[in-house]
Amino acid sequence: MMIKEFFVSLLHYFVNITTAILIVTAIYMTISGQPMNSIILWEILLSGLITALPSAVLVCLDTKTGKIVLLLWLVHFTLIFLISLLLIEVFGWYKITALSILLTFLAVVFIYLFTCFAHYLVDRRHVALMNQKLKQRYSKANRNYSERQK
Repeated sequence: MMIKEFFVSLLHYFVNITTAILIVTAIYMTISGQPMNSIILWEILLSGLITALPSAVLVCLDTKTGKIVLLLWLVHFTLIFLISLLLIEVFGWYKITALSILLTFLAVVFIYLFTCFAHYLVDRRHVALMNQKLKQRYSKANRNYSERQK
């Protein structure tokens, strides 16, 4: 079960993170006026996968207290930020300066919030669907029980 949960989480995070990276890249390239090379699409896909890995691992960790959850998410955010800086350097997207670090931090915050919001919407829909199914099941069980009592 843990392996299935990991791969489902990995897929969800990959799609959401990659989408957010595409948005950030489109905004950056539009503002900077840089032409887009097709290789950047593959780099974005790889970046999405690499940053989705720690996210999927985090979801699979069994956390017991709110303090541990907060600490894990803080470590996670820092790790994602550092991975992003490393990928920027490896891919040569732009030169690492104080301004680029700040812009990368803001981009990671945007990607983080985008991903959290997307997961919230999906989870909210799943919870509503599960509640509906439970209500149907229990109302059916109550009808069957009432019929047997007659």
